[in-house]
Amino acid sequence: MELKTVIEQRKTIKAFNPTVKISREELQEMLALAQLAPSKANLQPWRFVVVDDNAIKKELSGNVAFNGPPCETASAVIVVLADLQYEKLLGDIVDQSVETGCLHPEFRDRKFDFLLGLHQQLTEADIRDQVLIDSSLIAMQLMLIAKDRGYDTHAIGVFNRNAVVDLLEIDSSRYLPVMLLAIGRAANPALPSCRLGLEYTVSWNDGKGFKK
Repeated sequence: MELKTVIEQRKTIKAFNPTVKISREELQEMLALAQLAPSKANLQPWRFVVVDDNAIKKELSGNVAFNGPPCETASAVIVVLADLQYEKLLGDIVDQSVETGCLHPEFRDRKFDFLLGLHQQLTEADIRDQVLIDSSLIAMQLMLIAKDRGYDTHAIGVFNRNAVVDLLEIDSSRYLPVMLLAIGRAANPALPSCRLGLEYTVSWNDGKGFKK
């Protein structure tokens, strides 16, 4: 599918066909592709809890306000998390860069020290803002990958975060829930939606050109 078509056809689905299952192998393939998304200094602070158990999906659906139907009928619900303690993986990231030939072994320690120093300069608010940005980027990429493979998605941002982290035994001191991403195949065609014209959303060279 052409990228333009994928973007145009991606819509928020209100309910999925519950008989359609996506294998764990294919979910892993999509997640691996999504991880090619950009992140600050390639720190990759995104984490995922993939829920494909029907009983757990049903429990989740009780904590997503009015988004219960897509949550319960999806092939899987992917909980997108932002890792507030991503620095614990700095050594792994740098070592992998060396192993894959992306970084010369001679520069391994220098790279590690640079990344650690960069992290230590940040406030808690800085870290939170950045990991939220990076995790949102990969979520959007995942939605487009799913559409390209013939699946549909529903991004759920309104949910009881405390209940979800408790249900899935997520360390809330480290991982920040960003969204739930329900994925499957639509039970019905998506409802049409429109977007504002560029005159409302784009201004050239200063911030004074928006229509309203």
